[in-house]
Amino acid sequence: MKASLRRILPAVWVAVGLTFAAGAANAQAETTPPIVVRSPKPSTKPLKFKGLVISANIASISLRSQEHPNMVQSFSYTAGVRDQMVKILNAGGYQVGDKVTVEYAPGTTVALKLHGKPSKPRHF
Repeated sequence: MKASLRRILPAVWVAVGLTFAAGAANAQAETTPPIVVRSPKPSTKPLKFKGLVISANIASISLRSQEHPNMVQSFSYTAGVRDQMVKILNAGGYQVGDKVTVEYAPGTTVALKLHGKPSKPRHF
């Protein structure tokens, strides 16, 4: 009987050890819910850039900021603004120094709207 007990006892100890180890593993597996970090939503409201015309053509417009004279920004056009710009260019276009406000989406350089009256064309 002692011989069979010697053979069975290690197996019993292993089974008991695994039972307690599984209980400890279950206790470690329980976690708190994750912490949710809420970042601010990016603004979808168009930004405005007020400037003086440096150059304007069918592909883009370049403006010097009215507030910061060293800041220059160029914008390409959406399809609707391109049609508007074609009409403006056919009537003489923007001249250097004309005041223009460009509405554009944050993070882009594509003009969504143009505001500003072109001056009379200069004929040389």
